[in-house]
Amino acid sequence: MTLPLTSQLCSGDLAVHVTIPEGFSPVPQSPTAAPLRELCLKALQAPVGFPELWQCVIPGDNVAVAIDPEIPDIAGILSLIHEELQRVPEGGVSLTLVLPADPAGRQWQWLRELLPLHLQQSITFVDHDVADRTHVSYIASSLSGERIYLNRHVAEADLIITIGITRFDPALGYRGTSSCLFPALTDTETQIRNGFTPSAFENAGELESRRQLVDEVGSLAGTQFTLQLIHGTHGPMEVLAGHPDQVFERARTRNQQYWTVSLNEPTDAVLTSVPGGPTAWSCFGQALENVMELIDQGGRIIVVADLDMPEGPAATLVRRTQDPEELLRPLKKEPLPDGTPFLQLIEACRRARVYLLSRLPAEVVEELGMIPLAGEAELQKLLTTVPQCVVLPNAHCARCLLK
Repeated sequence: MTLPLTSQLCSGDLAVHVTIPEGFSPVPQSPTAAPLRELCLKALQAPVGFPELWQCVIPGDNVAVAIDPEIPDIAGILSLIHEELQRVPEGGVSLTLVLPADPAGRQWQWLRELLPLHLQQSITFVDHDVADRTHVSYIASSLSGERIYLNRHVAEADLIITIGITRFDPALGYRGTSSCLFPALTDTETQIRNGFTPSAFENAGELESRRQLVDEVGSLAGTQFTLQLIHGTHGPMEVLAGHPDQVFERARTRNQQYWTVSLNEPTDAVLTSVPGGPTAWSCFGQALENVMELIDQGGRIIVVADLDMPEGPAATLVRRTQDPEELLRPLKKEPLPDGTPFLQLIEACRRARVYLLSRLPAEVVEELGMIPLAGEAELQKLLTTVPQCVVLPNAHCARCLLK
């Protein structure tokens, strides 16, 4: 008889311990997570296919940094990048942080407050607005003849650094490296033309051509240095730095090795957790979409997630409607800033019963169409009623397949 396993599922400051009953299927664990600062320092000291970062610039250069909002401890990583660039002699370089839309809807004020005072004063912050054409500049035309526009601070920089996460993405195949430049830092017209808007998430065809366009834009922009995190099942597993093409290939290989989850037949339930923080809702929606591939109609998706109170326009619509499925068409036709995770939630609730253990009031969880779990004990009790379950922390990173 197999002894029961104990699993910890963490989301932000929310952590629960559950006993995994016999017959459940814990996904194989990735290597033990390490402190993120330690991983970043190691990567910056030994870049792939490129010299150390401070050797890539000369005094007086303007360095533009583009980030994926999902990256954890953005403030800590920016501090490390700043330290590296301070090694440049004779006055150093100027650093511009070009920010996409804030997933938390707070214009990145929380990030500014996390940075040490000397960084607040030495970094130039630029908030990119996809609806404002004055924010973008023409950089070149793609091989297909499309005129490519990017944020003008990126287009005019002497060095572009991208910081993000390489992981499976249903709209690109894999996100990472230049995907934090394009489409995030282009204009609305370009995003719609290339199918990068929330209304297109359900039809994620032509992944390879989309990814090729992202890489082509990165090359046309002259992106030279990237820092990419690879998630493990319980936190950061590895960080790679250096030339974008070489880093992306290595990171994609790692993801294929650790994050391809394949089952012979559908399971009754999936138990997962997602990171907390400003991008928690985005990760939550992606996790739901990913694990739907593994369950039968009427199955159960059980999520541990430290989510902020949903207050955006799409969340408000979902909470106020009696039948969320009626919102699918209008939310796809006229995308809202917070629309994607709630479209994914509605689709998940059509297929499965979605249970949520969070800090949100039970009535809010119910208004969103989910079943609230009051705590660890109630979660453990629920698991005893499930005949078969896959335990998959950080399911937003997983590529889930049925053989």
